[in-house]
Amino acid sequence: MILMYKTKDQEVHISSNCVSNQRIVNMESFLSASRVALVDNFVKYKRIRIVLGNETCDLDSAVCTLVQGYSEYLDATKSNEKDSIIIPLMNILENEYRTKTEVVYFLERFDIFSSGLIFRNQIDLKALKENAGKHLELILVDHHNLSEEDVFLTDSVIEVIDHRPQDARWPWPGRKVRLETVGSCATLVAQNFIRKHPEMLDGLLSRLLRGPILVDTSNFSKEADRATSTDVEVTEALERIGCLEIDRSEEFDSILKAKADISRLTAQDLLIKDLKVAAGVPIVGMPILVENFLKLPNADAALRSFAESRNTAIVVLLGMELKQQKLSRDVAIFSLPGDEAKEKMVEALVSSTQPPLELTFTREIHGERDKYSLSHYTQGNLRATRKQVLPIVRDTMLSHCGC
Repeated sequence: MILMYKTKDQEVHISSNCVSNQRIVNMESFLSASRVALVDNFVKYKRIRIVLGNETCDLDSAVCTLVQGYSEYLDATKSNEKDSIIIPLMNILENEYRTKTEVVYFLERFDIFSSGLIFRNQIDLKALKENAGKHLELILVDHHNLSEEDVFLTDSVIEVIDHRPQDARWPWPGRKVRLETVGSCATLVAQNFIRKHPEMLDGLLSRLLRGPILVDTSNFSKEADRATSTDVEVTEALERIGCLEIDRSEEFDSILKAKADISRLTAQDLLIKDLKVAAGVPIVGMPILVENFLKLPNADAALRSFAESRNTAIVVLLGMELKQQKLSRDVAIFSLPGDEAKEKMVEALVSSTQPPLELTFTREIHGERDKYSLSHYTQGNLRATRKQVLPIVRDTMLSHCGC
């Protein structure tokens, strides 16, 4: 069967027989080569190309890291680049991976286990950067700004692929940049893969790419309103090419169930499960409502310890719950005593118009002996996600400190 998919550059004709074991160079070979190179300390290679996802390592970031890395590996294989190695790097510590329940669940369905992945604590990027005999290159996926700790990597970045609006502080002049506001970064990675390696796209890889698109668009929910026409077109192409038999709702529900399964996680685990930082402020995404998180054993102590360990007096918590196709969101601002930024943060979030969060105050909680305070709100605008909240938090803190 011959399928046709039109990219922005060309029409791609793809032969599809829906057989998943006819890849010339498969994902397993790629991951194995990466692990061997790491264990051998890259002695055989002069050029090390790292594909780096964001610090949350959610499903979108993890899949994009793997598939974009696989695409780079195929390029290097076709070009017979024997002195180059591609490393897909999960941007978290290995011991944090178990908290990413939906990532663990989904990747294991494709026989991709933690033992085959490479985590941030397993590779010394600073040493590679400073090694005169090695040339370090980075491709950023699912983010386009570097943390304060990673700024030293700036001049090693050669390419950026992200689905967020442009951060003016990170324009990346002279690099290959693809920034497009779509529902999922996996949409952009899939589009690139279809254009460059259509003959390698089988049912397994199609399904792997479709998973995060379904999650990030809430299964194309009109209520969430996150999907674009590009997300729709790419997903339909993956389904045709891969002859996917498992329907979207079944796949989406299974991933969501795994994400919401916190039965083996503590309150401390939930604070790092889906974490991003903006201007020093942790923004914690949760697979449950903040209201329910606060009912967990030692939740308040976990919050205090979390803030203190990260040397911050303020933490923003974003909760989400999806039950029987009904989406709910809430927001909380936690602060330690003496923090002067909390009032400004609350005012910024409550009064935001870009986008309006439509926050409704529910209660104020004060810890014993005023060891902390927490302001809790329900969120009326269900379409507003952390992607929109993050700039509000960042700009508020930068304004507060006069940066």
